[in-house]
This record gives sequence, structure tokens and C-alpha cells, in this order.
Amino acid sequence: MTVAVVACPRCNAPSDGTARFCTQCGSAFGAAAVLPSQPYYGMGCTSCGGDGSRLAANKVYCPTCRWLRPLGDNYQIPVDAFLWRLDADAMNTLTSIGPLNSAAHGLSEKIGRPWFEASVNGLRLSEQQLPDIFELAIKAARIVGLQYLPEIYISGQQMWDSVTMGSQTSSFVALGSVLTNFRGDDLLYLIGREMGHARAGHALWNTVVQLLAGRQPGNRSLMSDGMLSFLSPSKLIESGINAPLMAWQRHSAITADRAGLLCVGDLEVARRVTLQWTLHSFPLAARINREAWMAQEDASDDSAMAASEFAMTSTPYAARRLKLAREFHASAEFQGWRRVIEHWTPKPAPQNVQAAPVAPKTPPQQDMEKLTCISCKTVMRVPKAKLAGTEPVNVRCPNPDCGKVLKITPKKPKPPKPDLVSD
Repeated sequence: MTVAVVACPRCNAPSDGTARFCTQCGSAFGAAAVLPSQPYYGMGCTSCGGDGSRLAANKVYCPTCRWLRPLGDNYQIPVDAFLWRLDADAMNTLTSIGPLNSAAHGLSEKIGRPWFEASVNGLRLSEQQLPDIFELAIKAARIVGLQYLPEIYISGQQMWDSVTMGSQTSSFVALGSVLTNFRGDDLLYLIGREMGHARAGHALWNTVVQLLAGRQPGNRSLMSDGMLSFLSPSKLIESGINAPLMAWQRHSAITADRAGLLCVGDLEVARRVTLQWTLHSFPLAARINREAWMAQEDASDDSAMAASEFAMTSTPYAARRLKLAREFHASAEFQGWRRVIEHWTPKPAPQNVQAAPVAPKTPPQQDMEKLTCISCKTVMRVPKAKLAGTEPVNVRCPNPDCGKVLKITPKKPKPPKPDLVSD
């Protein structure tokens, strides 16, 4: 008799298929099993207790199980706060394609997250490794409502790209090495986008795109092999898989943009970063004429452009995605959630730097005549200019116990010496 070996849907621990519950984490098997919406990294952590109960109150991150403390006791942000409706529809379409859905889950369960992580060949971030970027990742993950922090890597193979991969139960983020040149809110926006991917459950389908459909540089296209190959029967069959995957990629990017925008709250940050990212140039974006670009954004809903985007790219065109970001930024829903986020993550007040008092300018030192009071012997100094004349000058002794007024007769100038005349 052959016993089927199955994996726990939550912690991926093996089972002989006869148990109703996982012996490692206690999750139910079979029809009762429900996949969690959050990544799983372990239960009953010896460092934080699995819920942060063993962490100090000022600690927001457990380095053992990667648990994250919520922004506040009552802070909860649903994924619907930034989930693009067409993204949700596209994921439902992918799930409804039986063979593709089975292949996606099989790929995720059999290969596993460690293999995915090794494939990026990157530098893993931590509190000791690039802590400034790691701190931004923690902030972004807490804002979008992740309970556990995905692993974050810096990959030289990605360069200008970033990707969130993994499964429905765990994920990791790979940032291209060039993207680390962004700073502050610009980098927070980029990292917030990837945390939004993780929160929205995109890791599984990103893995399918990267591995099952084949990792390809740049944007994928239905006609990447030319129009004639697109018209061939085999290409038509392949496009039947590629088309919904590409559609989902485009819509998932809008969801990620919204998550990043919620993290920073500043539309200009999103516009600046998106243009620099799209153009693969930092200085060129600074030279863009804003009015001309806004006109291009407004015209981005053209039907020809929409058809071109559908066939030619797996990434939405920059003009259209920024127009959608602008609409989201102006919505009451966005403004409401930003007020909640800002309540729990107030920006530090600007520090009032006390300027050092300016010392009064010292008047130029005058030539002084040193005198002595004939009554109390107090040393007195009188400007020589006061004694330059021929008339007597009254000088009062500075000693308050004395105060004697002295009449000072200027000294007569000595007659000049006669010039020596040589024969």
C-alpha cells in the first residue's frame, strides 16, 4: 500500500496524509484547511512567543520569526484599502485556470521558498546588513498590515527591477542593486510597493511568471517572437497562458503603486520615482517638463494605447499608471487611510536648533594712559585721546568708595630733536 505524502498548507511540514491536523503547527488538513492570508514563518516562537508577548514594548520586530508589531493596538488595514479591482479579477481568472493553478501550487510546494531565494543570488538584509534599508522595509510592512516581515535581498542580477516571490504562505523581496540609490521616501515608496505585493498575495503568481513562464529580461510581450510566430498555432496556445498572466502583471503593478503611495502619502514622490524607474535614469527625470507630462498622463486612456499596452507589455505604461495613482491619491478612501496611518506614524517635528548668540562686536582697543588715584591708589585708565590737548582734564576715580575727581594736566609734548645735518 502506497501512502501519499502531503505537505501542511501553512507550515509545509510533511504528513502521511492520514492525519487531520499538522503535528508541527496544528493546522487542519483536507477540506477544513484554509490557507492563511499572511506569510507563515513559525508559531510559538521562543523569542517573541509568536505574537510579540515576549518582546520589549519598544521592539517592533522579532529577528527569530520575523513577527511585526502592528502600528497601534487598534491598527488594522484591509488589503482592499489598496487592492486594484482589476487585479482581484485577474487573480480570480488565474485561479480558475485549473492546469495553471495546479502547476503554480505544485511549483510552490515542491520547490519551496529556499530555492526561490537562492535564485536571486543576493545580499540578505538584516539589522546588521544595510540597516537603513532594513528599517524602511519594517516600516513599509507594518503600514500595509503584514504580520511577518518577508526576507529582503539586494540583487545585482535585478539591477533596475524588483520582485516579490514565494508562495501563498511565505514570500521574499528582491530589490535591484541600482534601486538602492533612491533615498528616504523615494526608497520607502519602492519598498512599500513590494510589501503591497506580499500583502495582496502576489508572491505565488510572480513566481509562476518568473519560473513557470520563464524569466525574461524587460517587459514580456505576446508578440515578442514576431507577428508570424504569434499567428502560429503553438504561439496561440502559449498566448492563452501568457495573456492572462500578463494582464494580471499589469493590474498587480497598480495595486503595488497604491500600496507604495499609502506608505509615503506624497503623489510627487510616486511620480518622480516612477519616471526615474521607467526611464532608467536619475538626471533625465529632473529635466521633464511637468505641464507636458501631465498632458500625456491625461491622454493615456486612448483606446490605441490601451490595445498597445495589452499586446506589447506586462508592465503598465508610466503615463496611465500615474494617472491612476493621481485618481487614487484624490479619493476619499486614500485620504481617510492616510489620516489613520499618519496618526500612528507621525512625522518627527522639526528640531528647533538654537543658534549661538552673536557676541557683540568689541570696539577697537583704544590707546590708554595708565594713571593712579592719588587718594586710594586705584589704577585708572584714561584714553590718550582725552589727554591730547593742552587744557587740564577732570577724571573721576572709578573706585565707588573714593570717587575723587582728579585734575589731570596733559603732558607737554617734547620738542622735536634737531635734524642732524652732515657736511
